[in-house]
Amino acid sequence: MRGGGKRPSRGRRARQADERAGEVVEIRGRRVVVRDPEGERVCFLSGERAVVGDRVRWVEARGTGGKLVGVEPRRTALERVDAIGRVQVLAANLGGLIVVTAPVSPPFRAGLLDRYIVTARSAGLDVVIVVNKLDEGVPAEVEEALALRDEVEQLRVSAATGEGLQDLRHALAEWSSDAPWALVGHSGVGKTSLVAALLPERDDIGEIGALSSHWGTGQHTTTRSRLFELPGGGAIVDSPGIRTFAPGRLSSIEVRRFFPGFGTVRCKYRDCRHREGEEGCVADELVPAQLLTSYRRMHDELVAIEERQRP
Repeated sequence: MRGGGKRPSRGRRARQADERAGEVVEIRGRRVVVRDPEGERVCFLSGERAVVGDRVRWVEARGTGGKLVGVEPRRTALERVDAIGRVQVLAANLGGLIVVTAPVSPPFRAGLLDRYIVTARSAGLDVVIVVNKLDEGVPAEVEEALALRDEVEQLRVSAATGEGLQDLRHALAEWSSDAPWALVGHSGVGKTSLVAALLPERDDIGEIGALSSHWGTGQHTTTRSRLFELPGGGAIVDSPGIRTFAPGRLSSIEVRRFFPGFGTVRCKYRDCRHREGEEGCVADELVPAQLLTSYRRMHDELVAIEERQRP
């Protein structure tokens, strides 16, 4: 045989001929829902894991619907580190992140907002802040925190009253025209409520929960990721809510590069980490104290992780 190549087996050739291409639109435990031009079907995994947004190859499997046989290389990946230090891919081939926050309930968390902003930018994703539950009012301290991060585009909406939803629909049609955007944020901020408000004709959005009266936090009513096509164009991914978010594969250097508010800071030394007391650092003079505190907390946390991982 020319070129010394190995002739594929008859079974392999047959399988290649039977393979179909699709996109993962939902995760169901050890199974995934794959969409292609003919519709959706449930496929079981045979080896490689897949996440929402993955482009995959699958084949018919008797009695099961389908079997995943391959996952295509990802253009982008949203990652986080779980409680035991493993990197988890949450979604793939996204165009951006919509960081949903609430001004009052659950309590506004600027630090979590910053983690998502840095994670998105470091992964090559666009990022937008959506303030939901506008009907609850926006306290002065939240207004101040949002103003400090105004380099990131922001929209204000209320899934309950419909305020701002039309603007969000138009924006999503533009933002996600080439690749889906994922809704992320703290449990209870109303991500699934927003999806339901954007897609009122759908009855499979998922359960919408109330805040825990004891803790004032969300109850994780969304337990699996799902990709939804939008009637006005584009697509969004509804992801499970979280209470903490540790970015995956993020370095302390990237925090300095992508953190909001540091783009114009020029210290004496180019490799300045903006740590307290660092020689020639001008961050204390140029960066608002709230942003600087959030930056240093995130930066020092990653430095500690990096030091623990050194041989």
